[in-house]
Amino acid sequence: MAYSVLIVDDDDDDFMLLSSHIKHCHQNVTLTYAQNGVEATEKLIAGLHPNLIIVDANMPLMSGYELLVWLMKSTSWRHIPVVIWTGVMSDSEVTHYYRAGANTVLLKEKALKSVDAFCQHWFELVQLPELVSTELE
Repeated sequence: MAYSVLIVDDDDDDFMLLSSHIKHCHQNVTLTYAQNGVEATEKLIAGLHPNLIIVDANMPLMSGYELLVWLMKSTSWRHIPVVIWTGVMSDSEVTHYYRAGANTVLLKEKALKSVDAFCQHWFELVQLPELVSTELE
């Protein structure tokens, strides 16, 4: 199965590093990049329907938390799994993200060291939602 993943991160280097690791372990993945939450919402409203969304917690314009809340309020996108990834996060912040609807919270350093396990989990073990065009609210 082919997958579509939206990666939202204001750090181009982090995007390039993550995307090269993901493409290396799973060839049937199309990656779309957004530099912040506002750009991500624009891409989604314009018709992007990813199977998975990976979001940096700390970004300008619209934080990862604000994007997560926006996604969870929408019947068009709240079914899409959201992975929050960040450099540093306190235990209370982790809980805050899960309560808001995050499916996974990862530290970037650990995620990049375990991309094979990440890919196996999301692209082989878990049944992701189909790419479905839904009527916008």
